[in-house]
This record gives sequence, C-alpha cells and structure tokens, in this order.
Amino acid sequence: MRFFDTHCHLAGEELLPTSEELASRAEAASVRGLAIISADLASLRAAPTLSRQLRASHPAQRIVYSAGLHPHEVEPLGPEAWAEWERLVREPDAVAVGETGLDYYYDHSDRASQRAAFDRHIEMACELAKPLVIHCRNAADDVLSLLDRPAIRRHPNPGILHCFTENAEVADRLLDLGFHISFSGIVSFRNAEDLRAVAKRVPSERLLIETDSPWLAPIPHRGKRNEPAFVPAVFEVLRGIRDEAPEALAEILWRNSCRVFGLDPEVSA
Repeated sequence: MRFFDTHCHLAGEELLPTSEELASRAEAASVRGLAIISADLASLRAAPTLSRQLRASHPAQRIVYSAGLHPHEVEPLGPEAWAEWERLVREPDAVAVGETGLDYYYDHSDRASQRAAFDRHIEMACELAKPLVIHCRNAADDVLSLLDRPAIRRHPNPGILHCFTENAEVADRLLDLGFHISFSGIVSFRNAEDLRAVAKRVPSERLLIETDSPWLAPIPHRGKRNEPAFVPAVFEVLRGIRDEAPEALAEILWRNSCRVFGLDPEVSA
C-alpha cells in the first residue's frame, strides 16, 4: 500500500531543519506523497525550494506544495506581502491555494481581515483553477457562506477542507460544493466518536488523509511531534470503521490525493 500525506508543514519553522530526515522516514513508512502546506510568509518563501530539494533527493515520492496565508497570519499584512503571495501562488509549481480559511477560536487576526483574506484566496483559486486548502475552526457558517458562489460551483476541483472536525451537515454541504474532506489524527482520539461517524459516511472518492504535522499526532503516537510517517495510523482508523478492503481503500485515497493536486497517480515523481 502507498499513502499520501495531503497536509504537512515541512516548510514551517519547526520542521524545516529536519525536513530531509522526515521525508526519509515517511518514505520508509510507505508514504509516497507529501503536500507541503505554506501558512505564513516564511513557509510561503521556503516551500518552493524545499519541494524541489526533496524531489531531487526522493525521486520515488510525489512532493508538491501550496501557497497560502493562514487566517492567524493575515493581520497585519501590507500590500507588499500580498503582492509576494500573489506572485508565488501564480507559480506553476504551486499546486494549491492555501492554507487559508477562518479561525474564530483563537481570533489571532480580526474576523473582517480573515474574511477578506479568505475571499482573496478563493478568487485566486477560481482564477487559476487551483484547489483551495481550507482551515476552519468555529467558523463553519461563514466558511460555507463565502464558498457558496457560482465560481466555486463551476470549479473543476475546488479543493480540500483539511483536518475536518465538523458535523455531517457541514460535510454534506462541502461535498455538494465539490470539495474533498481530509481527516487528521484527531479521528483517532478517544472522544472523537462523532467525527468517526462522519468519516465513515464520506464517499470514498472524496476522502483524504493527512497529518497536519507537526501537530495532532494520531494514536499510538500521541504526545510526540507529529510527522508524515504517522499518516498510516490515520489510515488504520479509517480502515477500521469503513466496510472496504484495506488495499482498495488505500489505493482510492492515493488516487484521490493525486487527482486533487493534479498528479498522475501512475507516474513517479
């Protein structure tokens, strides 16, 4: 079986110094795909170079990156920062737009700034026909409201709600808009029965897995710094709750991951 970690922060401050080692451990754990997600200016700048370096040193892995600014990071950002983001997100190698979205739990950026930044990302994703990588915490109504527009409904591949923790109604509305839904290590937590019920009912062709490294390590790795090599533990949870053969489910997840990032699942990196 082969796995794709669709959301890891290898270009972030915490993981960047050991990114080569982490990619090697992931490869040894049958994690053949990595999506390096940018979330602030530093990781936005680092992700293109890091992805090229890792592709060169790990030719058997599919390694891609996104270009985005997390809602925590959008206030205050001036015109120069936004111009840099726009230049980088337009690069052909940037396969996705994000991490973007809304976070009303921490409110590190004021909500009006978050909504304006999210809108910028949505418009850019629609213009470039690239998928969005969306963060949502305590903000599902506003996320869905901003996404529900004709350009998203016309988008051939609108994107991913990553680290999904919402209810079945939110999942259904995202599926109706054409989104994929990605589950992180949270789905393995003892108190996540409701989330596992949602994960069980998401159609196979819209299902993804991730680590969100360096956070949210899945059981049995709780308490450790998370890393892409742990994504098979997320798969094990889904395998246990879904009525599908493990090999078939793993292959569906691989193909979903490649499709959402515009990769040929049969071609090595």
